[in-house]
Amino acid sequence: MTAPSPLQSGERATATDQRQKVLFIGGLGRSGSTLVESLLNELPQTFSVGETIHLWERGVRDRQRCACGRAFDHCPHWDAVGSEAFDGWNQVDLEDLIDLRWSIDRSRRLPGIAWHHLRGRPSDDERRYLDHLRSVLLASAAVANSAGPRPDLLLESSKHLSTAALLSMDPLLDVRVLHLVRDPRGVAYSWTKYVERPETDDEVMPTYRPIRTALRWLSDNLGFELLGRRVPTLTMRYEDFVADPVGSIRAVAELVDITLGDDDLRFINGNRATITSPMHSVAGNPMRFGGSDLTLRLDEAWRTKLGARDRRLVTAVTAPLLAAYRYLQPRRRPKPPAAPQPRGCPLP
Repeated sequence: MTAPSPLQSGERATATDQRQKVLFIGGLGRSGSTLVESLLNELPQTFSVGETIHLWERGVRDRQRCACGRAFDHCPHWDAVGSEAFDGWNQVDLEDLIDLRWSIDRSRRLPGIAWHHLRGRPSDDERRYLDHLRSVLLASAAVANSAGPRPDLLLESSKHLSTAALLSMDPLLDVRVLHLVRDPRGVAYSWTKYVERPETDDEVMPTYRPIRTALRWLSDNLGFELLGRRVPTLTMRYEDFVADPVGSIRAVAELVDITLGDDDLRFINGNRATITSPMHSVAGNPMRFGGSDLTLRLDEAWRTKLGARDRRLVTAVTAPLLAAYRYLQPRRRPKPPAAPQPRGCPLP
């Protein structure tokens, strides 16, 4: 079944300013996106749809567990989204859609996507793929509206540059990008660890060699820098977000034109955050299944656990951007207890 709301109707929606606002959280995986998404999802104006790039396989096909704890086919949110968007998930040509995802929404297809982005016209296959992605996003907003006011902002955390570029071509969506950056040595070490996927019985998250991660870190971040010339974008370091979550969230709110009230950030107290709003992501870091109390602290295990050779290799490969993102500055010596560092001071 063809998804509703074809792209051709975008001119009318744009003219009447009825586009759905979407904050796309982009960057290489293991850069803290799940933490950032969890905190932004606490704002009353937002609703997280998670990583829609993985929805078709891990959710609709494999029926893995949603972040709310239920299996996909027993999650009331996703059941309602399927009905709203497609008259039921069984109406989606799943095999065709998964083929589209793997042929279109890939890093290797970025040159073609970039060309279509410049022209402002997606290809026919990109259009079909976007029809389904957009239908899921708009249906999620409608379902969230059934329990309260329509969310001003949808949070989409697929992270992939290709997904961000594709979604930003859809005239029914007002896409802004939060480009999340983390020290590449921390990212490289994180991708070497074996991490169980709690949404499955016996699977672990993939692991990659540091050199592969370093090359992806460089290419992905350069790509988001280029996309930021055409799409409203805020580049933010994971380290700065953890150091000053309140100030960082206010900066994101400014990017997406959201006005925060006096009580909207009270769920954060120093380096502690209380999470009460459910998430419905079918993919992502296992911390999305965590409890309601979060301690905000930097994960810098790489400083002692990433081998010296790998550390030098990652540093050399990513050097063109390390300085630009302030990762080559010397570490500051800790100040004495009587004069602690102020909140928001950039960390190495």
